[in-house]
Amino acid sequence: MFKVGMELILELSHNDQTEQLRSKVSDFTDNMLLISYPVSIESNRIVYLPNGEHLFASFSDKNTGATYLFKTKIINRFNKQIPMLALALPNEQDLMKIQRRQFVRVKTAIDISLDFPERNTQLPTITDDLSGGGCAVVIPEHSPIVRGDFGRACIVLPFQDHHYKYLNLDCRITRRFERNKIHLLSVQFLNLTNTEQQQLIRYTFDKQLQYRKKGILVE
Repeated sequence: MFKVGMELILELSHNDQTEQLRSKVSDFTDNMLLISYPVSIESNRIVYLPNGEHLFASFSDKNTGATYLFKTKIINRFNKQIPMLALALPNEQDLMKIQRRQFVRVKTAIDISLDFPERNTQLPTITDDLSGGGCAVVIPEHSPIVRGDFGRACIVLPFQDHHYKYLNLDCRITRRFERNKIHLLSVQFLNLTNTEQQQLIRYTFDKQLQYRKKGILVE
């Protein structure tokens, strides 16, 4: 799936702030992905990454048009004809399909349960908003869940015709923040099937229609 010359977008996080870096695949082996030194997308400067630095990386498959995300870390560096960094190469089953397109986000409070096996934590809660690619959820102030955690989301979509659709989705936490003294998580849905995504989009569309009929302005 990886090819020499393929562009990688790296996500580097510090203190809940994210910096995006651009790099290219220079070579790969059975367990390493060799990349050019990454450049900050914002400043266009080379960014030094020490061995052991954990980060996310994403790439697009030109054959399918799909974008994939994986967790990795810097495991070595090489100075051959050009300086390169070595990333831990993920297994194919560790690649998570993500959506890069933007979806309409609507305010809605519906039931959702988040499960994070690595933290042995389950969180039944409600959404603050929802889109075809993710949602924001309300959390307790001292919840142990942080940006970068992977888990599962069980979400209940209550449609206007009085039927309910239950979705069990892979997810990733992309942000933890506070608004009006309410603690929230931004949740990105992963590995969505076309059917699952259409159900989410249909729900948000129905919700927009409800708001418009009530004269509520939808952003």
